[in-house]
Parts: sequence; C-alpha cells; structure tokens
Amino acid sequence: MAAQNPALNDTTFDKAVAASATSPRGMSVVGTYLLTFGLLILLVVGAAFGWDQVDVITTASGQQIATTPSWVWLAVFVVFILAMFTIFNPGTAPITAPLYALIEGAVLGVVSKYYELDYDGIVAQAVVATVAIFLAMLILYMTRIFKVTRGFVLGLVAAMFALSLLWFTAWMMSIFGVDFSFWNDPSPWGIAISGAIVLLGALNLPVDFDYIERAAERGAPRIMMWYGAFGLLLSLIWIYISVRRFLGCARRAGG
Repeated sequence: MAAQNPALNDTTFDKAVAASATSPRGMSVVGTYLLTFGLLILLVVGAAFGWDQVDVITTASGQQIATTPSWVWLAVFVVFILAMFTIFNPGTAPITAPLYALIEGAVLGVVSKYYELDYDGIVAQAVVATVAIFLAMLILYMTRIFKVTRGFVLGLVAAMFALSLLWFTAWMMSIFGVDFSFWNDPSPWGIAISGAIVLLGALNLPVDFDYIERAAERGAPRIMMWYGAFGLLLSLIWIYISVRRFLGCARRAGG
C-alpha cells in the first residue's frame, strides 16, 4: 500500500533496500521517531536563525516594516534541491536530511516572522496545533483506533490529486492575470478550504506511520531510519504551514 508522502513510498523503499544490500539491517520504529525529533531540533535552530535575520524597523507613525534577508531565495532553491536529491537518493539522508532541516528551518523562520508581525501569537498557536495534531494521530494509529486501509489510501490519493489540480489551475490562471486564489480570502469558503488542507496533512500522518512500521518489519537497513525521519519531517512542515495559513485566514475574517 503506497504512502502519499512523496518521500515515503514503496517504490523508494524497494530501491533503497536493493541499493543497501550490504548495509546493516535493523531499522526500528522508535529509532526513526528519535531521529525525527533530532531533525525537528535542527529545524527549530534554523528557524531561530531565520527569525533573527528579519530586521524590523518602526517608523515615526508606529508602522512596522520588515526587511527580507538577501539569502532567502537562494535558501529556497537549496531546500528544493536537497529535498529532491534525498527523495531520489535515500542513502544520502544521514547527510542531506539534517542539512535540509537546518536550511528549511531558516526559511520557515523568516516567513513565520512576517506572519507574527501581522498576527501576534500566530506562530506559537500554529506550533502547538501541529504538535497536538501529530500526537493525536500517533495515538490513534498506535491504538489502532485509526487503521490505514486500502480504501482510505485511495480516498486520500483522490483528495490529494484534487488539491494538486486546484493549485495547478490557480498557477496557470495567475499567468494570464486571473485571480484564482479564492481559498486565501477570509470568507467561509476560503476558511473551509484552508481547514480541509490542514485535515489532508493530518490524514497523511497515519500513512507515514504505517510506512515506517512496515519498513521496519520488512528488515530495512538502519540507514532507512534517517529517510523515514526525513519523510515524516516533510509532513510535519506541511501541517505547520497549513495550520499557520488557516489561522491567518481566520484572523482576517475576524477583523
């Protein structure tokens, strides 16, 4: 049963196992989660750096003006390259995953600082909500209250395809000057779509947990713990960004 996370899927697993035939076996679920926690620490360190790099100037009228660090777009490019390289070369995860966490954290820190200036307290709320979603889904999965079935995965695939189609359509429309970003509007419809994106991110977590558990049961190499942690980190970042966006949309709707 294929996972929906672009990093965690059976095809990648099979390739990694074949390429690491001589590597020591012993991937474990607990070890993967511990490495995920380590990557999250690096992400927070990078975020703290990025946050600190945003200079905020208060004008005489009391308006706050923020300046974006010059390295942000280079960091975005490097993050994309690292993510793609790791997905297609899982064996490099022990090196590329920590680098990705640090640099992605720096980018998130910069963007989060802008959100915080617009909506006081929103970053802390988004972090707490992300942690709560992760723990809730982990408990539901571990207690088998939430089971990853084939029907569930197929439904998730359909929902993810619809979301991707929506994003692609909006991007194509923007090229021709058509404003199609209605889901960013602080309207009931926009808030509902933002909430649905958060829900999709949350529902991807059990599929990630299932992938990691099955990989460990199949005797994956220990190096795959790094790759599993990297994939889980991607899902957590998506949830955080989605929650932050949802909260911002709700704040705007509330005036």
